[in-house]
Amino acid sequence: MNDISTQKTFLITGAAHGLGHALARALHQKNHQLILLDKDLKALNKLYDELAEDNWGNVYLFPMDLAGSAQAEFMQLETGLAEFKQLNGLFLNAGILPALTPIEHFDPLQWYEVMQTNLNANFHLIQSCLPKLTAGHDNDKQAWLVAISDQAISQPQAYYGAYAVAKAGLEQLVKLTAIENPAIKAVIAQLPPLAGHFRSKLYPGEPPCQNETVESAAERIVNACFKQQKQEDIAIF
Repeated sequence: MNDISTQKTFLITGAAHGLGHALARALHQKNHQLILLDKDLKALNKLYDELAEDNWGNVYLFPMDLAGSAQAEFMQLETGLAEFKQLNGLFLNAGILPALTPIEHFDPLQWYEVMQTNLNANFHLIQSCLPKLTAGHDNDKQAWLVAISDQAISQPQAYYGAYAVAKAGLEQLVKLTAIENPAIKAVIAQLPPLAGHFRSKLYPGEPPCQNETVESAAERIVNACFKQQKQEDIAIF
């Protein structure tokens, strides 16, 4: 039987695959309620079926393509969130990573697509979720705004182009939101290379076993969020 007294509600973007999938499983195993957002409805439904077998917290799906979403879709999300008492966390995980390219040769249309998905869409998501993130939390820094970032941001590397620029912008976006809202703590996960599709696309000859698994990274992120007890605006790891 589920204990709802400590159950929290989290929204995860890019939840159908990779790290988002692993985050969903890690949080669901802790008996939390999940709202899963992704453009891949088939994969979302498969994940839903997997989680339903565990019989833990409730799971809700919100199919959405952040690359092509207009303001109307974000308003629909905000309307859908009205049925929830509050959000305890928003995991900004969805993103795209194009081929490594020097700025001189970066395709402008691809630049705009990456910025839309990895940064602009997150601005709209935060605006849509803020009313529920701040609801009932007052000044206790108990709502998490989690940015899935990259070590390549803290230690800049050539050819990461729009991806690096957007991730740097995302870090600033969540920091500012936390500073402006006493209820929210920004948690920034600057991750090393992870085994999976993103990495294998860039480095197809690299053995996956030399990188951290998404399951391990998800566990670290979730544990770091729950262990952050200080009443501070920003936590970076």
